[in-house]
Amino acid sequence: MEHKNAETIKISLKNEIDGNRKRFIVLEQLLSAAEQINSDMPVFLQSPVGQAVFAHVISSLIEDQVITPVGKPINARGLYSKYRVIQRVTDQTQNLRNQIVQTVLPPAKIDYYLKNPQDYLLDQPIIDQINAYLKQATKDWITVNERAYELFGDEKFFRGAGKGRSRGETVLKRLGLSYSDLACEETVEPFFSFQKQGFSSLTGRNIYIVENKDTFWSMKRTMMDSPSQIVLDMLIYGEGKKILSSFQFVEDYHINPELEQFYYFGDLDPEGISIYRELTVKYPQYKILPFYPGYLAILQIGLNREPSKTPNEQRVNQDHIDRFCHGFAPAWATQLRNHLINGFYIPQEALSATEMKIWFGCVNNE
Repeated sequence: MEHKNAETIKISLKNEIDGNRKRFIVLEQLLSAAEQINSDMPVFLQSPVGQAVFAHVISSLIEDQVITPVGKPINARGLYSKYRVIQRVTDQTQNLRNQIVQTVLPPAKIDYYLKNPQDYLLDQPIIDQINAYLKQATKDWITVNERAYELFGDEKFFRGAGKGRSRGETVLKRLGLSYSDLACEETVEPFFSFQKQGFSSLTGRNIYIVENKDTFWSMKRTMMDSPSQIVLDMLIYGEGKKILSSFQFVEDYHINPELEQFYYFGDLDPEGISIYRELTVKYPQYKILPFYPGYLAILQIGLNREPSKTPNEQRVNQDHIDRFCHGFAPAWATQLRNHLINGFYIPQEALSATEMKIWFGCVNNE
């Protein structure tokens, strides 16, 4: 009886797999297909014997190279929650692979589409357009969005945020192509900055990067345009994470990495600290330090109020926090680390223009 059930279940599961158009099939789908064989099957599959038969059928399908398990087994019978469907090579599939070899031009690569020929059918109009461009003898360098509009009539086809509007980038990756292969380059966000009068003639300049807009303008009024204990030769608006791409514009100001000192100033939260850390990793040639006096000021101001939880879920990078806190005196470092690890934050705006005058204004208006 069990043998007969095994054969029946295997036929049913094989039909379910053959009718599955996705690359993967989940265990629940296979179990459901088996349960629908007849009215007695659900009870049978819940019994120890039935469970053993079902597991045996799955194992035989793996041995027959119909499916292959993904991940780790979820129970003692060796069942997996997910299986990859092994595509059988048919004459149609082989013909399609031959077409891929003949039509995809270097420097594009064919590896992905040979393994996934059905995706080639979906992507073929895009591939044909890219092929036509690669055949051109002369290629002028333009921006990514300009090339996207030229080839596909949609300036966001490669770099769009909306659903389906970055499909072009997916196809490029599948072809192993980069933007440079299409003679185009990404543009970066320009940064907004102010320089002290005579900036170009100064040496050993102090350059401050400020994460948030309000603090940027307050620092300009109270610390750059007014007498201050802090010397600001240049003030850059970081605009959160945008500074990670826009910072390269600093080269247009003929900055000498050996002589100039940069200071980063942002929110006292995991994200702000991570932005600083990522900036130093991406541009190691520049000397970028946290603006410790500013951070100490907002820490002391913030600790005088009821602690605020970070408004959004932020990933806490312990290493980033430890490196950042190392620059503070031990007592303050401990308070700051505990504050951050416990999910609290202090925004830059705690250091208002009024507070800036108190903390950094010149005594007697000197």
